[in-house]
Amino acid sequence: MAALKKTCFQRCVRGLRKTLHEHQVTPQAVIGAALASWCSASFPGLPRSRLPAPDTLRNAPAVVDFVDFIKSGELLESTYWFASAYAQLAGDECRKKLAMFFTPPSLTKRLLDDLAVTGIDFSDRNFCDPACGGAAFLAPIAMRMRDALRGKGATHAQVLEHVQAHLLGIDKDETLCNLSRHFLLMALHDEVVAVGVVPQFQVTLGDSLLMVPILAGTLDVVVCNPPFRKMSSVEVESYFNEFSDIIAGQPNLYTLFIMLCVKLLVPGGTCALVTPTSFLSGQYFSKLRTFLMTQTKVISIGMVSDRQGVFIDVEQETALTLARREDNGHALSTVAEVSVVSRDGNYVDVGKCSLPNSGAAWPIPRAESDVALLRSAATAQARLADYGYTVRIGGFVWNRDTRPTYPSARSAAQAKGEAAVPLLWSSDIAADGSLRFDGLPKPNKEHCFVNLGSKSHQSVVRRPSVLLQRVTSNEQPKRLVAAAVPKVILDTYGGFVGENHTVILEQVVSEPALSPKQLAQLLGTPTVERYFRCISGATNVSIFELNQLRLPDPNRLKMHLTQGLDIAEAARKALSD
Repeated sequence: MAALKKTCFQRCVRGLRKTLHEHQVTPQAVIGAALASWCSASFPGLPRSRLPAPDTLRNAPAVVDFVDFIKSGELLESTYWFASAYAQLAGDECRKKLAMFFTPPSLTKRLLDDLAVTGIDFSDRNFCDPACGGAAFLAPIAMRMRDALRGKGATHAQVLEHVQAHLLGIDKDETLCNLSRHFLLMALHDEVVAVGVVPQFQVTLGDSLLMVPILAGTLDVVVCNPPFRKMSSVEVESYFNEFSDIIAGQPNLYTLFIMLCVKLLVPGGTCALVTPTSFLSGQYFSKLRTFLMTQTKVISIGMVSDRQGVFIDVEQETALTLARREDNGHALSTVAEVSVVSRDGNYVDVGKCSLPNSGAAWPIPRAESDVALLRSAATAQARLADYGYTVRIGGFVWNRDTRPTYPSARSAAQAKGEAAVPLLWSSDIAADGSLRFDGLPKPNKEHCFVNLGSKSHQSVVRRPSVLLQRVTSNEQPKRLVAAAVPKVILDTYGGFVGENHTVILEQVVSEPALSPKQLAQLLGTPTVERYFRCISGATNVSIFELNQLRLPDPNRLKMHLTQGLDIAEAARKALSD
């Protein structure tokens, strides 16, 4: 059903986009006309929205078709599709700049239900969404306020008065602010019509990141799906003073919003967040994790199991996080409830996890079976360095590097490239754990030799190594896709270079705990593979996370191997000893 809805939506958007160009009007005019028709049919008695609504557009076939699609669903689902349509019509550049990707109502419901379970009273607290978009949270919160107040015998006027006083939304896009105000009118349609007065909802046009001095420490509950994208240096500079505690490298915008949400809370207040999972593990999020541990109690983390289609046009693994504001100093660790959440909002509790307060990655179980693994791994001290290996990234960037490359060993020899060495790519790593390299031209046209000017160049790896794919996803059978670099490559050419989408585990001691071939096998075992998934919140296989891999004690592992166990069983036993 969800796939069918998405297909219908995309068809409607194509029609609206065609209408926009044919009539030479703005996205606001198309959306405004559709909103006016929708309200006229389904929410009579409401005032007109602030958006333009040309009569010539209201009867356009594509607008009529879109309104019919919108009317077929429940209100909160319909507002989601409606706001998403505006984002599509606004164009890719605008949509990406403002990160207009909205929360599906099933996940909104899940997060608000989680708040209710923690004891949040929707009739008594004030709520804020500092990136309110198309009222994905404002409208359902208003409806829960209404229902709770009705249960206490409140009148229509009292409901409207309460929502106006206790619900705040902020957004940088004026059209989204107008949509949010009107969606609130629709959510409270009975009250608005009965009272006969147009309420003035607190939906503010502005940059919430600049409002910290005004709103800090004033709100009971902050609910947010923050915008996520990399920030420019100019943006970072404009926000640096207020958010310097968590800024590292080139930050993602959503990290600042997470800190903002915490800062806005009163002591004991709660924030509920829909975010990418990358903050759970990435190196540049270390300061943010430390901030959360020192300023909040992380109550629960829900890992959304279906990454595909959670946000329109975005493949992004998603987390639902609840945290309570507590100036609790420098806690050594905290324990959070973890669940796996499906796209329809259903979830399965998988247990508790301990979150370290060292800036290290948070090991989050993705399945119930991971809880026991993490418990066993918590005492493991061995890392890749203890096995005699160091981690580095491939040094050749194919679309920027201008140094000569060759499609084959023969062409490199003909060019008299005496310093040329094999160039190994992510695609050279086979699913069976072997490395495909024969020096012949490749069907995918990737060049397989490069000349960096000298075989002693720092990017040339001259020691035994393991090569890994640097970009993998949770949908793949394995996240750690590895192969030993054949000794013949080093013997024949004196070294190799990795393309930038490879990670290299380079042997740095004469007698490592495992040979490269054995280490590649260890990385592919269910024990190590599952642990890596629990500490990785992004598609990149990073140096930061690889260095935090908890591995079996090498002496115990080798003991089990000498007893005849295969490496998968030996790894499992060695980690649980």
